[in-house]
Amino acid sequence: MKALKLTHEAAEVAGAFKLEHLTSSFFDAEPAENPLLDVFVAGIGTVGSELLRQLEPGGPLSEDFRLIGFCNSKLALIHEKGVQQASFVNRLSGQRPVTPTRWASIVAQLIRHYEESGRGLIFVDATGSREVALLYLRLLDAGVHVVTPSKIANTMPQHFFDQLVAPRENGALFRYEAAAGAGLPIVNTISTMVQNGDAVLRISGVLSGTMTYLFGELEKGVPFSEAVRKAYDEGYTEPDPRDDLSGEDVARKCLILARTAGFRMERDAFTAEDQTPEGLRHAPLDEFFAGLSDYDDLWKQRVAEARAEGKVLRYIGEISPKKIEVGVRAVPANSPIGTLRGADNLISIESRYYSRSPVTIQGPGAGSEVTAQGVLADMRRIADQV
Repeated sequence: MKALKLTHEAAEVAGAFKLEHLTSSFFDAEPAENPLLDVFVAGIGTVGSELLRQLEPGGPLSEDFRLIGFCNSKLALIHEKGVQQASFVNRLSGQRPVTPTRWASIVAQLIRHYEESGRGLIFVDATGSREVALLYLRLLDAGVHVVTPSKIANTMPQHFFDQLVAPRENGALFRYEAAAGAGLPIVNTISTMVQNGDAVLRISGVLSGTMTYLFGELEKGVPFSEAVRKAYDEGYTEPDPRDDLSGEDVARKCLILARTAGFRMERDAFTAEDQTPEGLRHAPLDEFFAGLSDYDDLWKQRVAEARAEGKVLRYIGEISPKKIEVGVRAVPANSPIGTLRGADNLISIESRYYSRSPVTIQGPGAGSEVTAQGVLADMRRIADQV
């Protein structure tokens, strides 16, 4: 079995890890004889690892996709005949690599593979890295499809987003469903409306499964500090929970949906209500968690005041062609948004053709499994077009 030739030394492409130290067990995958598309997964954290699990060789997806490589910030593995991801991921277990992978070298190698193999290739970016996001155009212009659950590229300046989604003669596609709703088909629904000649008028609802979970715990009487820590431990928050509490996560999702609907906006055109205690906004993460208990009584009072009016707290985003508003709202406890539980999202899309009864999408908006499903949905759409 022939491995791809590395332009640089292994240590340069994959940090301190020596590819020549790999044994044959790393290349024991048994993919289908002729899957439609090759796949490379950049970033094997919670979402990336779950995606690898769902792409196991011999599984239900192996007829369409063949994993040819994956990496984290330090280590990389690429093999043209397919790789056995479990062996590699297990080897990384318990380690915290710190040496950056040379992304430009990996991208160059993948483009070369695409050009020489004559096969379609999907680059999945689950890193959350701005450096990687800036390489998307290079991949797309070379003919490589890009799928990402990351919000970074989609919330860069409008002109960059325009280049990402622009039709290409080479057929390369950029897909980002999981960036704005985990596994929920929000982006695809809005895109289909626009493509069919409809005009989106308003998008509103709860776009953070993390905040739904957090407010649900507060309603049960769980102290604010414990609720935030629990959401973090359960994997519902961003790596830094302040990205959720600040409203930045919801703000980015709103911007992505607004742009998908055809509204041209920049991130600095609107603000989001920051629920992070002011004194902890710039503290190290351990100090942030340690200081949250000072604000337990304040949040207990806010929940009680809403309950006294028959309401509950929800973090809501509202999008129109002119503006975006993001913040905490007290809503009736028996309303559709008020009855949300767990990590559910609920989005209402009002358009020219769906004005009397807006399209409503509800379901889990956080978690590695559903986010990986969102990525796979994009991959499947690309496979269908291929």
